[in-house]
Amino acid sequence: MSLMDELIEYVRSEPGLDRLLRALLERYIQLGRIGGSVKLANLTSEEKESLSLFFRKDYSRQASASISFAAFEKALLKTKFAEIDIQALLNAYAGKKVYTRNEAEELYQLQKYHFFRELQQVHPQYGSWIEYVRKKGRGTRAIHQLYDENPEYLRKLIHIVCDALSQLPAAPKYERLPFFAQKITQNPHAFDMDQHGGRILLHALQFLLWERGEIPYIRGRLNAEEANDLLQNFQLLRDDLLNFVTFTGLTGETVSGEHPVLKAANEVKAVLNFPLREAAKLRSCRPVKGNAVFIVENSGVCSELLDRWPFPSPPPLISTNGQFKLASLLLIDLLTAGNTFIYYSGDFDPEGLLMANRLLNRCPSKIKLWRYSVEDYRSCRAKVDISKKRLAKLDKLESNELLCLKKEIISAKKAGYQEELVPLLLKDMKKQLL
Repeated sequence: MSLMDELIEYVRSEPGLDRLLRALLERYIQLGRIGGSVKLANLTSEEKESLSLFFRKDYSRQASASISFAAFEKALLKTKFAEIDIQALLNAYAGKKVYTRNEAEELYQLQKYHFFRELQQVHPQYGSWIEYVRKKGRGTRAIHQLYDENPEYLRKLIHIVCDALSQLPAAPKYERLPFFAQKITQNPHAFDMDQHGGRILLHALQFLLWERGEIPYIRGRLNAEEANDLLQNFQLLRDDLLNFVTFTGLTGETVSGEHPVLKAANEVKAVLNFPLREAAKLRSCRPVKGNAVFIVENSGVCSELLDRWPFPSPPPLISTNGQFKLASLLLIDLLTAGNTFIYYSGDFDPEGLLMANRLLNRCPSKIKLWRYSVEDYRSCRAKVDISKKRLAKLDKLESNELLCLKKEIISAKKAGYQEELVPLLLKDMKKQLL
């Protein structure tokens, strides 16, 4: 047994010395050098005995002891272990090289730098995204947390995501996300939103759009419809059957001509729940007559307007049935790509205003707010209070067109609902379409 091994064995066998060396080790890590002192409180009788023997000083009557590095080194020099270096002792006691906090941070940053640099060398076509992640750009906190938890797992995920980016489907072809994930990873759930792989893929796709100037900034977590919208930009679909939009009075063309279902629906004046699977086939969309399409947030309001519509042919009317689904956004994009203007009416609450804000940001030149003024709000204001938590959502509102309404709702702390405005909505539709 070496002299160092003998010393370590001796220290670990003596309760007071074992506790002291642990404290000195932590002090060294915090201070960044050998120096200073530590305090041992609530000493046991065994610890007092150990310290008394080693330091040749009576600790039996002390409840605590303050001991410096210098005192420990001085006492060590009076033993057969005098030749042992204190720094070497700390390393041997820890069982590895001991780094100060500054040294550990420098090593950590160096290792992380090389981690991302190696990934950039393997995937140079996505090097700008990897560099953005390395520099802790917006929305990358979870990725860095994953690095701290399991860097090798993160390395594997980034390899997978880069492979996925290189195999994205080309327009006009779409792929369903589970089948795309199966192709890339042999796991259809690898890119689900609740999986690390899915969240990292969504971040990479956002970066590609941001880099091309198609979105103003990168977000962290996306809700389901925001994720659907993002994936659709890259020809990927999460669900194309349960994701649908309700409308009437619209027609559209596929590569083969007018969509037969839309043609038939217009002939019998039917309302359609049109799934994303079919909407994705459209190359264009327009109202059957005129160049205006009306959108309401609530299905009940939509149905009431159709019941009260006094003419044989139904109006070009869309119901989003609450928050925008991808099918709704795809239809709106097709409409505004032509010469169609969208008139949007929603509820007077934070969620409704944010939906309006989203549409205005999506295509400001073709979106018109419909019965969405302060006066309209006052005329349909309900007694329902809006909680502080919900009102806080309005901090995300950006559109200047909605600022006055935002201030009014924050002041009143009440919601307003479309149902009260149905007669006015109906009057506006008649005026616009006739």
